[in-house]
Amino acid sequence: MNAGRSAAGGGRAPADPRAATDAGAIADLGTAADIGGTAGVTPGSDVGGGRVAGSLGALFRNEVLKARKRLAFWVTMGLFVLFNGGETVESVRREMADAERAFSLPESWASILGMPANMGPYFLALLTILLVAPEFQWRTARQNVIDGLSKERFYVGKLMALVLLVVLFFLLPPVIGGAGTLLSPGENGPDLVLSTDFSYLTGYALSLLLLGSGALMLAVLVRSAGPAVGVLFAYMLVEQFMGFFLSRYESLRDVPSHFPLAVQETLSRGLFHYPDRLAEANAVRAENGAPPIEFLDHGVVVSAALLYSAVFLVAAFVSMRKRDL
Repeated sequence: MNAGRSAAGGGRAPADPRAATDAGAIADLGTAADIGGTAGVTPGSDVGGGRVAGSLGALFRNEVLKARKRLAFWVTMGLFVLFNGGETVESVRREMADAERAFSLPESWASILGMPANMGPYFLALLTILLVAPEFQWRTARQNVIDGLSKERFYVGKLMALVLLVVLFFLLPPVIGGAGTLLSPGENGPDLVLSTDFSYLTGYALSLLLLGSGALMLAVLVRSAGPAVGVLFAYMLVEQFMGFFLSRYESLRDVPSHFPLAVQETLSRGLFHYPDRLAEANAVRAENGAPPIEFLDHGVVVSAALLYSAVFLVAAFVSMRKRDL
């Protein structure tokens, strides 16, 4: 009788009807036990390696399947593509109207990356929260663990989803902008990417990772999409207020530039990656009596972005392991 009650309890449907799709995704790819375990396999054997690789592949396919079935994914990605496409079309139009304003590579990398470097990380953060947090609201995460998927494997799946989103948001602007340069009257140079352009691309990737990791942490800690988004925007206001307050003191003036969103903003600014343009901008500011634009050392900014990302990901992992799903 107890066994009958246990079996009935384990087979309960998810609390939210929308979770049925997510909960059934693993069933489409194999049981959760197959995805999560390698029991009976000798460590270091070829069979064990194949089983591990297969389980990781099943986790990845599961995350892709769940993302594809979420309207939030298509709406967010569609808006991001629309903004990038509109910016590219406008750049091509300006070149056709003014031959001196060339839209070609490598000269136009700063223009291609300018808008997505500033907006892309926030699109990614919102989408990460909208994809991950509802799995706790709808009890999909709990159901997956009941079906045999370990918490560690569930977290690995979320990491895979984050990496996939970072790659998508990173590739779309260069692809769309690069296609625009092919349609513009100007010709691309022999060197499509200079060292400064590579620095900007790297900074864009790091800013995506930084905000994406923070969003994953918020989704896991708050476990509800609306409140998690609210916490994100509330932190934006708090960091701005703290920056304004600390900048009033000479000895603390540099502290706000080390905050997470300040690091992300630095990585997203073209002047940080193009010293010649920074010098020109500061020359103009000097003529107008304005203070120069200054940034932290490049190595400090990169190290801070990686450190914050690691802290956010570890915090999300610890929370997921310690708390009930």
